[in-house]
Parts: sequence; C-alpha cells; structure tokens
Amino acid sequence: PERSTLSDANGLLQSLLNEEASAHELVMLHALSSFVAGMATSLLVAKLFNNNFTAKRKKRTNEGATIEGDDLSLFYGDIDELTTILPSRKFLPEDLYGKMVRDCVVFCVDIILVRKTDDGRRECLLVKRSSEPVKGVWWWPGGRMLKGETFFDAAKRKARQETGLTDVTCVQVLGIWNTFFPTSNWDTATEKGTQTVNAIVLVELNSVGVDVSLDNTSEDCRWISLDPKVAEKNCEDKYVSQGLLRLHSWNPEYHKG
Repeated sequence: PERSTLSDANGLLQSLLNEEASAHELVMLHALSSFVAGMATSLLVAKLFNNNFTAKRKKRTNEGATIEGDDLSLFYGDIDELTTILPSRKFLPEDLYGKMVRDCVVFCVDIILVRKTDDGRRECLLVKRSSEPVKGVWWWPGGRMLKGETFFDAAKRKARQETGLTDVTCVQVLGIWNTFFPTSNWDTATEKGTQTVNAIVLVELNSVGVDVSLDNTSEDCRWISLDPKVAEKNCEDKYVSQGLLRLHSWNPEYHKG
C-alpha cells in the first residue's frame, strides 16, 4: 500500500510539473512534495528499526551468562554452618544413590575448563566418559553437586577430582541445562535412565604447562577450540556446543585470548 501511495503521489507531481501551475496547484504541489518526502523518511526509519531489532534479537539468542564472580548463592543463616559438607553427603550408600538416580532429578555442576596456549589463544578441556549416561561421549568434566556446596565450590572440586588441576579460578555460571538420558550406570531390569539438571561454570586454569590427571570417571581427554563454529564442524556433542555458544555470546572475542 505504501508503494502504491508513493507512486500515485509521484505521478501527480509529474503532471503538475509538466503544466503551468496556478497558485492553488503550487500549494498542492508543495503539500504533495512534503507528503512524499515524509513517507519516504518514515519507510526508511521503519526499515532501519526493523533491521536493528532483528540483529539485536539474533545477537541475544544464546545470552544468559551471569555477572562475573557471582555464583548465585543466597544464604538464609550462618554461611559456615550452611556450607559445611558432612562425610555422609559425599558417599551415599549404593542402593540409596541408585534409587535417587533412577527416581529423582540429580543436580550436577559441569565445567568449561580453559587454559591459554603458548601463542595466547584459549582452549577448553573435554573428557571421554567411562560410564553411563553417555558413555564414550566427549563431554565437560563435572558431576553431582554436594549439599552445602556453592556452584563455584562444586566446580573447583570437580576440577580437582576429575582432572587433578587445583590452581583454578571460577569466573561465572554460564547457564543451566536440563538433560534426559535413556540409560544410567544404575539401571535395573525394570527401571532405566536418569535426568540431570546441570549448571555449567566457566573455570580458568592459572598455571601453565601442567598435566591433566584423570580419575576413573573418564577414559581420555583432549583440548579443543572455544570457537562454537569449530565445534559444530567437528561434530562435538550438542551439550558441548550449547556451552560454547553461551560462552561466545557472553564474549565473542574470549577464545582469542
């Protein structure tokens, strides 16, 4: 409709310009000129606004990381008491833990563990899982969160237990994912599978040239690029890709060092 209106107005303008115009017609000519200019300006502004809005929405697709240094902990009481981890919480009886895995949602903390290479770039660690769920899949190091832990506490513990790396700094919580699995390491003949809710924490390795020492939860490890496009090209697991996309949305230049 806008194009039709502009076309009609332009046609009328041409006809008036091709004839001797009276004073009344000159007034009409001026009004039409203003109308055409206004319509053109409005259409241009609308197009620029729509393009800008679309670009912003596209940019925000994978946003969601928290403020750096904030692990989202809220304490309703004495912090030391609330964060004391009793030995009984670390190793649950097998029958109890198996039932929990099969019948409850297990909360886990996984880590994007980042180191700097000799040329200043950043890369992150993947481990090959040795047990279900997703046995044999290259995933983030991580596991069950203990009662009394903050996200950062759990991230540091998983880095220490699963990779042997202790000189680390927790940067931020990148997001929360809800994962569903058809199998678990605690399946029975009649009950199978598990569901976990996972917080991914960005963790930076401070030391240079240190070796990874895996525990029995992993078969192998490797360092990969932080670029989500490279991860997609290499067909990394979708959970890995999701974490890298979130990291890239927080800071598109982070992987460059």
